[in-house]
Amino acid sequence: MSRWLATVSPERVERQALGPRGHHLRLRPHARPEASRLVLTQEERQLVAQWLTSRAERVRWSRLLAVSSQPMLAEDLLRRLLEAGWCEVELHAEAGMAEVDLQPYWVNWCDAYALRSLVDGPEVPASTEVVALWRGWQPRQPQLVRLAESPAANLHSSTLERRLKLAQALDDWLSAGRWGSERQFSVQALGRQKAFNEADRQWFAEFGIDLEACGVSRGTPHVFLSGPLTLWAGAERLVSANLLQAGVALPPEALLSVTVLDGSVRAVRVVSSLSVFQQLTEEALPILTLWLPGHPHRRWQLALQHLLAALPLPVQVACDLDPRGVTMAWEVGQLVSAAGRSWQPGRWRLRI
Repeated sequence: MSRWLATVSPERVERQALGPRGHHLRLRPHARPEASRLVLTQEERQLVAQWLTSRAERVRWSRLLAVSSQPMLAEDLLRRLLEAGWCEVELHAEAGMAEVDLQPYWVNWCDAYALRSLVDGPEVPASTEVVALWRGWQPRQPQLVRLAESPAANLHSSTLERRLKLAQALDDWLSAGRWGSERQFSVQALGRQKAFNEADRQWFAEFGIDLEACGVSRGTPHVFLSGPLTLWAGAERLVSANLLQAGVALPPEALLSVTVLDGSVRAVRVVSSLSVFQQLTEEALPILTLWLPGHPHRRWQLALQHLLAALPLPVQVACDLDPRGVTMAWEVGQLVSAAGRSWQPGRWRLRI
């Protein structure tokens, strides 16, 4: 084991073998990056700022080490950044040498934009170049127009640059009609699976953007449904009635391929509460029940309409009695009406 590797906490960092023979090593932090885990001196802030000037998400350690005149300080700072969740480190063995000679080779930043904001300090305003890029952006999707008009010159350049990347990525995502998880969107926008964070969600929410409705889901973007029906796609059985009765989550594309729903149900229920969906599923009534994930994405809507086209049944919609819930129920009602089915607010007693 190398001297530097021996200083890294095994409780805070996961070790994974790399390479066809496992001679290299990837160090991956257990924690996600948080400013509270990292306290830097002014000298360390300046060094990190220098490391981040390239804007690259993946940098050779030798390049970063060459920036500092104090290699011991640089190595210790790298360890602390790793343990605090701000980077991953790949260690390579020198050619012809054994594992004991593993040394840092690549540094992969987990959230370079947030780290850049952390070391810049609150007094650094956005550069005119970044503001100009914002003002020159013309979104293709109308719901993103407010974002295009939102740049604030008092923000960090790194924060503004990050938000522009997120906004442009969401514009591309919507234009392509994509549907996926936050991690997939994070890769498209920021180049890494876990770079998208709570502050990013809150920023989108401030401008009335529902990520679920945009096809960006916190979890796996599937349609949750239950009922005593067997789903067929041509001659292939997709899901048995016994399995569907217990509740399943299927991708919209699978439901759009359904040609026959074999079984008997007397109604369709759409509920906005996952706990209510679970309880209705446990009651095992002859009813097809679907969970409504907020303002649903277009593919979820198409999957619902495809199922309703094969089920000439009334639909009950149950959402919270608040403005958001009423809006969600009305939107689902419009989908049901467009499919040629009648609908009404759901009224039923749950078994306690």
